[in-house]
Amino acid sequence: METIPPHRKLLYAGIVFAVIGAIATSFYAIDQATLYYLFKSEAQKEFDTAKNIIKLHHPLEAPPSEDTGQKDVSSPLNFGLRGSSAAPTTEIISPSWKLPAAKATAVKQALVEQFEEFELLVVNVPGRPLAVHPRDMTSDRVNEILSDPSAYDAWHSALNSGQLVIYSNFNWFEWRIPKFGVVIPYVNDDNKARGGFIFTTKPALNTVVFMDAIAFGSAFAFLLVLVVAIASIMFAWKGLHDRWKTSKTIRFLAHNDPLTHLPNRAVFSDELNKALRKASITASNVYVIAIDVDKFKEVNDNHGHAAGDTFLQIISDRLRLVFTDHLVSRLSGDEFAVMIEGEYTSHDITVLAQRAMATTNSSCVIDSKEIQISLSMGIAQATDAAWRSSRLLHCADLALYRSKNGGRSTYTWYESSMDEELERRRELETEMIRALKLDGFSVVYQAQVGLADNKLKAFEALLRWVHPEKGRISPEVFIPIAEDTGLIEALGEYVLKKACTDAASWADPSLKVAVNFSPAQFKTGLIEQKISEALEESGLAPERLEIEITESLLIADTTSVVKSLKKIGNMGVSIAMDDFGTGYSSLSYLSRFPFNKIKIDRSFIMNIGKDAHTDAIVAAIIGLGRSLDVLITAEGVEEEMQAQILRAGGCDIVQGYYFGKPSNVDPANPHANVRCTLGTQEAKQIEAAYVG
Repeated sequence: METIPPHRKLLYAGIVFAVIGAIATSFYAIDQATLYYLFKSEAQKEFDTAKNIIKLHHPLEAPPSEDTGQKDVSSPLNFGLRGSSAAPTTEIISPSWKLPAAKATAVKQALVEQFEEFELLVVNVPGRPLAVHPRDMTSDRVNEILSDPSAYDAWHSALNSGQLVIYSNFNWFEWRIPKFGVVIPYVNDDNKARGGFIFTTKPALNTVVFMDAIAFGSAFAFLLVLVVAIASIMFAWKGLHDRWKTSKTIRFLAHNDPLTHLPNRAVFSDELNKALRKASITASNVYVIAIDVDKFKEVNDNHGHAAGDTFLQIISDRLRLVFTDHLVSRLSGDEFAVMIEGEYTSHDITVLAQRAMATTNSSCVIDSKEIQISLSMGIAQATDAAWRSSRLLHCADLALYRSKNGGRSTYTWYESSMDEELERRRELETEMIRALKLDGFSVVYQAQVGLADNKLKAFEALLRWVHPEKGRISPEVFIPIAEDTGLIEALGEYVLKKACTDAASWADPSLKVAVNFSPAQFKTGLIEQKISEALEESGLAPERLEIEITESLLIADTTSVVKSLKKIGNMGVSIAMDDFGTGYSSLSYLSRFPFNKIKIDRSFIMNIGKDAHTDAIVAAIIGLGRSLDVLITAEGVEEEMQAQILRAGGCDIVQGYYFGKPSNVDPANPHANVRCTLGTQEAKQIEAAYVG
């Protein structure tokens, strides 16, 4: 079970506390703002009223001019607006402006009638208080008002602008009812500020209005928080949903093949292990069928990888239909496997395999192109409780290998002898490596004779292996092993260098040497360099070398192979297509690359003169060679009648046991042991020239 890492827990806890703090802060801020604007709006109304009253009475007056003779009498600062007061001093005198008692009384009376409780401080431009209300306002209170930073800033702002300026003790970080004050500047006829009134009062708010405002603020805060919460939840849900989908995709890809959606190798191995453990207890049967798609690479190369993917999907769907109740898995590329467990007999499994093979009878159509389906199968059964999944899969693979080597498109049951065969293959592989190091291989040559003049034209180099203990091992045995294990490159290079060196030593400089090349030798992209090095080291003229390839090489990678063949042809080396007629697309490759020679496969020659269809095919190939101005060589000529038919048909060159078996070539007399028209005198002349 998955656990949450400690740092993730701290992160989640921090997010929760942050959200709670954000909600609480939102409520607090909105309630504070509500209080501020509620009291400010009420204070604004009352300040406007006070401003109108002051403006109406014009309480401040300029002092009398100096020529009147009246002296400017100053008195100590007294508090209160004395209007009709009986106090001995009727007004407070300022050096610049004064507040007459009558007007002071009128202003006071008007303000008292309008406001139940208020404070008023009259100040001249220099900042000296002229009068206060209420009458008992102390000096400390006056100093407190004048020293208030917000009132101080409002005072200067009002005098500079000539407009009413409101100030407040509101603070976001203090929870209290805000108080507001106003500075009302006094402007004379010349639009100059001559003083000001600092006025404060309590807003006339009743409880209902106050509670309504608080309720409105709380409701607004709740709605705002609700909207933010919903948006946050949607955002979080989207992130979690995307993460969930990603996790689901990762889990799916960890257990399934992304192309066919079948379980992958890991799931198959796990389920097979479970089935084997269960079978060891219940004594039930467990079968594995290994399935391989025949010639799938050709489908990719000829129709494209997109078509190849669709091809695999079609095959997986057909396998699902046959093995509905069983585990079908795609192990890799074109390899599938089926696990069957329960009370099934070998006959039941054979029937299922036959049904699976029957699904390949109908081809599939992809992009309007019909593609044939061919499957090879290997079947293995766990016979006792000691079987492991790797062993069972291995046995199914061995049976599959037998099916593919046996002609494909079939199924094979595993037999214990297959392990022995595999062991022999591994042993041969080890022996081949040792033979390469110790020069255990040899090269022999088979003559190629011209039918028109019955003269020797060339030799084909053939690789032979005589094991010191096992004796002669057929190329049909060790060449496939070399191709499967990658040793074919080293063997091919050995044959190429050996053939070039031997041909350079032959007394007859007109004789060519033909060397077979495997498709694996072209994969490295260094084949041109290898040929050039072999020619240079041996001193053989490029015109005397001929390489033979099969059309399977062109199928592997047509573009790069044709590019390499053209480079080889530009060196002067001849190129022949071997085993012509055995593939279904040979003619298309002839149009892509100008071959110098076409070799008719021995499977046609063995029936020539015996089968009318074979005769027609051979005649067609010879006619094709004439049309393309390409030499035609027939392989496997073992009887004189075959040579006569080919000569009559216009074939250029033949090779086979009738003209000479593969053997070593005497450099002084390469024509020896070859059925050709070279006379004794000519042979002596060649030998003398060689010795000289």
